[in-house]
Amino acid sequence: MKLTPIILPEGAVVDKETLTETYGRFTIAPLEKGWGHTIGNALRRALLSSIQGAAITQVRIDNVLHEFSTIPGVIEDVPQIILNIKKIRLRLDSETPKFCYLHAKGVNEYKARHLTVPPEITIANPDQPILTITEENRSVNIEMKVENGRGYLPSERQEKRTQAPIGTIFLDAFFSPVKKVAFAVENTRVGDRADYEKIILEIWTDGTALPEECLIQSATIIKNHMLVLIPQEKEPEFQKFEKYDRERERLRELLMTKIEDLELSNRALNCLKEGVLKTGGGRLKIERVADLVRHTEKEMLEIENFGRKTLEEVREVLERHGLHFGMDVDKILKS
Repeated sequence: MKLTPIILPEGAVVDKETLTETYGRFTIAPLEKGWGHTIGNALRRALLSSIQGAAITQVRIDNVLHEFSTIPGVIEDVPQIILNIKKIRLRLDSETPKFCYLHAKGVNEYKARHLTVPPEITIANPDQPILTITEENRSVNIEMKVENGRGYLPSERQEKRTQAPIGTIFLDAFFSPVKKVAFAVENTRVGDRADYEKIILEIWTDGTALPEECLIQSATIIKNHMLVLIPQEKEPEFQKFEKYDRERERLRELLMTKIEDLELSNRALNCLKEGVLKTGGGRLKIERVADLVRHTEKEMLEIENFGRKTLEEVREVLERHGLHFGMDVDKILKS
């Protein structure tokens, strides 16, 4: 037995006006009632816990044997240097760990931009401070291991799984590039029903991954979890149904809009509302956009005081909305 079809979202539409490398706002619609929070919560949890990113997991500082130390001629003690290093956000385009280095010598404030990195590593916050040297002849060399991972990895687990030289300091690693996720569920209209839902999803990242990349990765993780629950030979089949046409629905709503909402000049609006014909004294009833666009340009020029200049103004307004004179509006409204 085939199952009754269910409305599925058309995809995630990004708000391009507010899109940056660290922020994205997406609209996911339409959804059956109740599915907004179901999908929104799943995406939020996956985004916050399971997106792959890079972090510095190990540090070795010359002549420093443990993290509770100080370095002569350096303002920051080792614990502060470690905290600064943990704030460096990187992107690692490699499946294997890579190393980056700081070779600091002389009086200066050294930041993430002073690191020597391989081509596979990109630093997202190059102005992040690391340490400050106050003596001219003082030098500090630091080796840092960069790995890809997911979620949070405490230093104790790293120490157990890795054979490292004496003096290696293991760091608590937070890999996720996602800093914050928020979503809201709103009602939306599909056809003649207004009880469907849409998700407004906002994603903030640290700059090492684009918000769209994170959304795709989270959706893929959820999909892979669901696929293992469906035996291929037992997957149910749904009845086919006509796909919801968002553009047609937009035109329907627009055609039923009053002409006062079209941002026309008072002159053009008055001519249309009066609709007095030059010959015969008859009138054209133009109250809604559908009444307007069903007429041809020739018919519009038959209206008193409605000249070429006014026609051009109205034509430009209609074109901005994807409309034109002489449309078969009955076909759109009845389909």
